Amino acid sequence: MVLTYLGILLLSSATLLFEITLTRVFSVAQWYHFAFMVVSLALLGFGASGSFLFLFPGLAKNNLRRLLAICAILFSVTCIGGYFVVNSIPFDSYRLSWEGRQLLYLAVYYLSLAVPFFFTGLALYH
Repeated sequence: MVLTYLGILLLSSATLLFEITLTRVFSVAQWYHFAFMVVSLALLGFGASGSFLFLFPGLAKNNLRRLLAICAILFSVTCIGGYFVVNSIPFDSYRLSWEGRQLLYLAVYYLSLAVPFFFTGLALYH
């Protein structure tokens, strides 16, 4: 049981560190307005995980340790993957009002960076 609590502590700490890092990166790379977007990303991911668990309640009845381990691994992979996706997209916030394509890039930003928070929300459902 102690290892489960340690896993929850580490996953929660990694999630907070990821959120703080995204805030710092967005404040420098995109402008300070997009730094506040990180809070909405985290809430979107946590809310989507709650909706997912409501739609599939049998998933929450699985072994807690197994679910925590799988979600922690998926959180790690999607953190790195989301960061690489964001760095490969040519999003420019200054062109947002002139090019419709920038809205698509912004949507990809949201989805790729909300997925790690989704897996954290799945792991911390209790």
